Amino acid sequence: MSRSSPLAQEPRRGGRARKVVERFEPGGDAAGRKGKRRADDDEDDEMSSEDDESEGEGQVLKPNKRVANGARKTKVSASRAGKKKAAAETEGSGPAATAPQADGEGIKNDSPLFNALLSPDIALETVVDDWVENYQSSANDEPSERTAVHELVLCLIRCCGINADVDEDEAMDVDGVTDVIERIQDESIRTSAAVYPLISRVKTLRAFKSNLNNLISALIKTLSLTPILYATSDNTAHSTPLLPLILNWLQTMASSPLRPIRHTSTYLSLKINSALCEVAAEVSKDLALRQRQRDAEAKKGTAGAAAQKRVRDAEKKVNEIRERKAALEGFMQDIFDVVFVHRVRDSDAAIRADCLRELGVWVKVYAERYVHSAYLNYFVRGCNDPDSHARLETAKSLASLFSRDTFVRSAGTSALRLAPRLIEMALRDVDLSVRVNAIHVITEIDKTGILADDDEEQRLKVARLVFDAEPRVRKAVGGFLRGLWEERAEKVKADWEGARGNKKKRGAKIDEETMAGHLEWKALASLLVETSTALDESGEDSAAGPSRPNVLLVPQGQLITTRASAAVESLVPEIEKIQDWEGLVDYLLLDHSTADQDAWLLEEDEENFMIQLLIACINREDKEEEDGERTKKLMNVLPRLFAKHQADVGRIAGILSIPERMSLALYLDMRKSTAYDSLWDDITKQFLQHTEPLVLNAAIQAINHLSANGSMSAANTAKLLELQESLFTSLRDALNGEEVATLALTEDQVTAMEAILLRISLLERSRDLTEVMEDDEGGQSSGWDIVCAFAERGELGYKEEAKLVEYAANIVFLHLTWLFKKFTAEDAEDESKLQALQTKRDKAVETFQRLTIRAQTNVVEPVRRQAFICFVNAHVLFSPRSPAPAAKAASLKMADEVQHRLGGAFQAAVERYASDRADEADGEAQEEDSVQHTQTELLFLQLVSVFVAAIRTGVLDVEHAKEPLAHYGRFGPTYDAIVKQLVDVLRDEGIYNRESDMVQAVASMALQSSFSTFLESDNTEPAATIALAKVLASSFVVHGTHFNVLKQIKPDDVHDLHLGCIDWISRKVSGFVKQEAANKNREAKVRLQAKRFQALTFFRPLALLISPITGRDAIRIRTHLQEQMEGTGARMDGGKQWDSYRAYEKRLVSVASRDENMKNASRRVVADSQKVPGQQGQQGTKRKAGAAAEEEDEEVRTEGTGSPSPEPPTPSKKRRLAPASTQRSDDAEAEADAGEGDMIVASQGDAQTNGNAEAVDNLDLDVDLDLDLDLEMPELPLEMHEDLDLDLDLDLPDLAPGSSQGRERSVSVDPAPRRKKVARKF
Repeated sequence: MSRSSPLAQEPRRGGRARKVVERFEPGGDAAGRKGKRRADDDEDDEMSSEDDESEGEGQVLKPNKRVANGARKTKVSASRAGKKKAAAETEGSGPAATAPQADGEGIKNDSPLFNALLSPDIALETVVDDWVENYQSSANDEPSERTAVHELVLCLIRCCGINADVDEDEAMDVDGVTDVIERIQDESIRTSAAVYPLISRVKTLRAFKSNLNNLISALIKTLSLTPILYATSDNTAHSTPLLPLILNWLQTMASSPLRPIRHTSTYLSLKINSALCEVAAEVSKDLALRQRQRDAEAKKGTAGAAAQKRVRDAEKKVNEIRERKAALEGFMQDIFDVVFVHRVRDSDAAIRADCLRELGVWVKVYAERYVHSAYLNYFVRGCNDPDSHARLETAKSLASLFSRDTFVRSAGTSALRLAPRLIEMALRDVDLSVRVNAIHVITEIDKTGILADDDEEQRLKVARLVFDAEPRVRKAVGGFLRGLWEERAEKVKADWEGARGNKKKRGAKIDEETMAGHLEWKALASLLVETSTALDESGEDSAAGPSRPNVLLVPQGQLITTRASAAVESLVPEIEKIQDWEGLVDYLLLDHSTADQDAWLLEEDEENFMIQLLIACINREDKEEEDGERTKKLMNVLPRLFAKHQADVGRIAGILSIPERMSLALYLDMRKSTAYDSLWDDITKQFLQHTEPLVLNAAIQAINHLSANGSMSAANTAKLLELQESLFTSLRDALNGEEVATLALTEDQVTAMEAILLRISLLERSRDLTEVMEDDEGGQSSGWDIVCAFAERGELGYKEEAKLVEYAANIVFLHLTWLFKKFTAEDAEDESKLQALQTKRDKAVETFQRLTIRAQTNVVEPVRRQAFICFVNAHVLFSPRSPAPAAKAASLKMADEVQHRLGGAFQAAVERYASDRADEADGEAQEEDSVQHTQTELLFLQLVSVFVAAIRTGVLDVEHAKEPLAHYGRFGPTYDAIVKQLVDVLRDEGIYNRESDMVQAVASMALQSSFSTFLESDNTEPAATIALAKVLASSFVVHGTHFNVLKQIKPDDVHDLHLGCIDWISRKVSGFVKQEAANKNREAKVRLQAKRFQALTFFRPLALLISPITGRDAIRIRTHLQEQMEGTGARMDGGKQWDSYRAYEKRLVSVASRDENMKNASRRVVADSQKVPGQQGQQGTKRKAGAAAEEEDEEVRTEGTGSPSPEPPTPSKKRRLAPASTQRSDDAEAEADAGEGDMIVASQGDAQTNGNAEAVDNLDLDVDLDLDLDLEMPELPLEMHEDLDLDLDLDLPDLAPGSSQGRERSVSVDPAPRRKKVARKF
């Protein structure tokens, strides 16, 4: 076998191949001799290891013939591969290790300079010095010069990850560079890797990029110390100037279509230009110095010959340096025009990013040349680059440039052009790092005053980013906000100094330093409030959008607190004054009521914000060593803050959170028990006086924090008892001896009673109040009776009392929970205690039930929802499954009728929530509406979680899982995560509890309900139903490792699910068809037709539930499907609207084709049919089977082409499979199965009659059997038809004729292990 080169046919450019070009020997005598020696060496190595190859494989290659490794045999033995690898490692003079590429091959190590770049610890300056010294010594020595230049050029080639060779003549040939690059491209087009050294992250190449940067910088700097860098063709001692030659190579490579070559050469060119900029900057400084020296010599006078000589020498030095500078700038201009201008527009974003980054370096290092609009305009292009990495490099470069005052002064016009785009990037860019760096640039630009002079509105937009959702953005904008604050503080101080005496009347006694501090706080407050107000008034989504979702998740009164915390996080690193919160406390304790007359005092909204800012500053100090000092300061400050701000709701709510940041144990250590009691009194006072939920929630958190202080437990117990007595005393005083049922409450009384019940509810969440609740206070009504009476008032349906009744119902449930928790096993033996528990439980449950599911009631929706939650939770508490003593002694079971009514109530709540969502989507969303929507959503999800928990704990039957499951995928991911917990319940019920009929009924009803909701909507895809089907499918099986099926529900129940769903969707489609036919309105017809096509998409989710069924059930389902769809009157065509139907049918056929039982049975039938004698006499049976086979083939061909299906055949022409229904009689099923068996036998007999008996004997049973089945299936590939042995007269014990009616139900089955399929040749 002779070798052939794979390069004989020109490869497609950019294509990849597994074979690798090993070497190319160029033409020419020297190259030919060299190439021949290498070819001989390679062939000798290969000949020694190829013992089994033919003689033609041992021929020596000709020198000028391209040799490719891909031309050799594709199958190489392990020993041969090992020998070739060893030979490759010993070849060359470099080290044995090579740098790996993405394709597993290595880069040649024949370049000492490139090998040096791979070493992380090498001293590159020494390597560069050695090379420069060799090159200098090669002056007038052409062979040595060729060797040195070849070494450098070969390093450039290897840096691109290319293994192509370049000889010395090619390296020195300036005019032939283009041809060499084209040849390298042709050689490397098949082997160039997607990952090359410049971008590789391989460990061995980790130091490559930094070493390459150092090499270029050291090379240019070293050459600048010699005449080599500035040499031209006229004055060089070498045959060719070095730098023009190298730039010619790089500039030619920079236009290569291969990305590794183009990117690497561009990067090298840019780095060379950066190094030239550094040299040029030094030369420029030297030139300025020489010019000053020349001018100094000229001023001294030129009267004498010596003076004239000194002037001439100085002028000569200036001219020499000027020539050097001109030469350097010529190189830079050449690189800019040939490389930068084209590559900054490259399609590769990495190349564009490199260009923009290096442009920033050039401008920064050699501003004398590059601070010009011709160069700076490219930053505008970079800011508008579609790639985020390029925009990031642009922003980083600009941030570095604008940090220098000299650049800002000389680039003011460019800054004005860049500012609008930078602000837009800071506000809206999708990349977070780009936003942060853009803010840094804007901050530097703003320091120049350009933005202040241009547009104040733009500055305010950037300032609003202090309230952004991203922490990095908030921190980045701190410097910009500090500039605004300093500017405003100077203005406020100037206004104060210029004010008249009567304006300074109150501040006249304050010293100048203190007043300056007050004015700075005033400037900060006005700035933050103005920014916050602008954020509320702004209709843009730039800054407000990201932060608004975070704000909406907190109660309405805590909006300012969130923004104050964001401001503190942003400003603390920038403004040192904010860390001194003691000075802020002193300022806030002043009387600011005369702010309209005294400009240094705070207005009301400013004071509110600064109070929250103070709280945020205190909360930010998290270090334990600071707790003691902070607590000591707050001991003196907190009482004054309570006294001053106790009447303001927004302020006192924040102040009540301060005790949580205190180390309360210090009160005992410092023996300040009186101060501790005063703190208790202040907090209790706020808890008992205020009625707003915001203040009450903050107060109860402070009370819980004080109660947790174990060092002052005696004081805590006494104060808690006082608080409890005060609460229930206020409850009885509010009634004034009247009966709750007949009490007529005014609006003020309702508000007061709501506050009292809310206080009791909040306190009872963390404290056991059972004793004080049941205390009758000497014959008066107990708190329990009063609260129950208020809960019963919910039946009256007063909307203004809704909150009051909610709180009362919650208290009743909390009281019941504490009784449940305290009840012990010993109490269960005490009849009186057990009776008392049952009495209170029954009363509570009865009240909840009347408010929840009582017919003809006027209960308002919030009360009904709260009673629903309490009613279900009460049954969960006393569930018979609970191990608690109270549940065992007084268990509670929900009646079936109550469960069904509870399910109806849940469904009604879901529909109301869906209606509210639809109304909100139609209207314009305001901030208040958004807050209300969030609260409504949380309450709805609470209701759903309670209902799901009741099903999981067994309080509600599993059949009620259909209500929440029907809305899966409709209300967002949180709802789905809650409802998905029911999948485990269905799996346990169907597989382990053997109730699979219940599971299939729940799944069927949920699926139909979900799809009905889809049909009623305007959606085009049943996404929610598909998501539900995926979840339900996971409840049918139990998977093991590698998705092995360990257990699954009874396939018969899944079979019934499909039949029921097919019947249901068939009725839907039939209804649409009848309406379409009866309607004469064209628009109505089109709408009904669209609905009919939407109904067909029901088969998409249904196809996801096929897996547990057997092959025979799949055929039954398919037959039933065809009959039902034929009865709908809908004509199936080849349109895409029927794709879901066809995909479902295809899945059924696929399941049947993979059924091992049916395969085995079909093989037995074929084997038995071959043994039956006298087949030639059964002509009537043969003709019948032949006609059926012809008709079946015609149907297969028709469906495969996508043309309309023919009319269904009559029973006289073809036997159809009877519907797989449980109502079919045993005789009918037996007759159908027997008829199918006759057809199979006849078909096989017909084949033998026609002389094909020999073919039947040799038929591979693992390939298609052309059987007489009533299957209208499309043409499928061979792998889909493999073993398509379908509904035959099967001898299976569990599927015998007559067994369909008596099928066993609710039994989980373990799937039989599948026999591994062996592929055979056909």
